[in-house]
Amino acid sequence: MAFNAATYEPISSDVTAEEIGKWTRESRRQTDGMGLRVGNRSEFTAIAPVIPGTGASTFRQRVRKAQIEAPYWEGRLGTVHDLRVALILDDTHLMFAATYSDEFKPYVLDVIKFAAPWIDYMFSGVALGYPGLESPEAMAYLAEHQVEAGIWYASPNPDTSVRDVSKALQVSRAFDNLLDAAQE
Repeated sequence: MAFNAATYEPISSDVTAEEIGKWTRESRRQTDGMGLRVGNRSEFTAIAPVIPGTGASTFRQRVRKAQIEAPYWEGRLGTVHDLRVALILDDTHLMFAATYSDEFKPYVLDVIKFAAPWIDYMFSGVALGYPGLESPEAMAYLAEHQVEAGIWYASPNPDTSVRDVSKALQVSRAFDNLLDAAQE
């Protein structure tokens, strides 16, 4: 559904359709998988059943180590904007939700290439039937448990990748250092 300010009626009468239109970004479906895209950003959500009896406690035992290592493994990927992994529905399901730059298949292939040990640590012995990311059954498992967002918002700069943000911050720091040195 495309946004049309002439026919759109905002939720709140305090806001005009033109104002809403300034912020609106159209989403589209992934070209090679489930999930929504806005600009260069994509969403991925999977919800898998937890192994009854032991899965939730195994996950809780691993949370601290997985959190400590998150920046390392996500840094190797270089495409992840944010990630959430949580027990939900009274500890009966594990949710994995990420926002990333790229199309679906290249993202999943990068996760397998650069972060399989970390993902496997969080899911093996926790998610029922999880075959491991390097297994030939991995893509089928992901497809079976993936859900597409009904509503998903990407930041006002959806074409900016994680690498773009990192580069911009490096340039900004270098410029600040240059200005500081010039003032001395």
